[in-house]
Amino acid sequence: MSRYSIYQKPCPACGAVVSTDAKCCDCGYSFGSSSADVQLPEEQLLQEEELFEAYLEARVAQTVATVESARAEFAANPVDPHKAERLLQAVQEALALRDERDAQAAKIAQAREVAQTARERLEAVESETPIISAQPTVAFKAQQAAKAEKIVEAFANTQTKKCPHCKTVLPVTSALCLCSYVFARGDFLLPRAVDVNLAGDIPRSK
Repeated sequence: MSRYSIYQKPCPACGAVVSTDAKCCDCGYSFGSSSADVQLPEEQLLQEEELFEAYLEARVAQTVATVESARAEFAANPVDPHKAERLLQAVQEALALRDERDAQAAKIAQAREVAQTARERLEAVESETPIISAQPTVAFKAQQAAKAEKIVEAFANTQTKKCPHCKTVLPVTSALCLCSYVFARGDFLLPRAVDVNLAGDIPRSK
């Protein structure tokens, strides 16, 4: 299991370790946004392929119109070799574009699978990565409240006593207070600062 220092954090997209104050990773992931707002490189490539497919579709439609026009001209004058050659070229171009469009469709199908796999991998990594936030979450507040309630219940069932000096409430089994008062002796473990100061004010005899 990888461990990171308090000054580092992992990138959910590529797994690289970056500084905690980094706003984005070298792979393009932005830490200030959720995974749904981040476009992965695989998704960007898919978008580019789809744009090229749309361009091919427009070219195919344009070529089909050219074929129909050349066919009509050839039908009107079938003995004209130029019109026959124009029709043949239009048909060949249409067939070539059709093959390129079919190849592009297969390429897009593969790119779509790759993009989907990358998205699922990112979401899986993000679900395992704890979200670090300066604001406590609702779940964290509820957890802390439950812990505090248990502590209060445990303390409520404990017999207590007050320090006669500083009035601090302590368990009845406490032998020493935070102010250094010793319950068994009825005195302080160390001289109090006020007593030391008073003693220092008393002039010494020569």
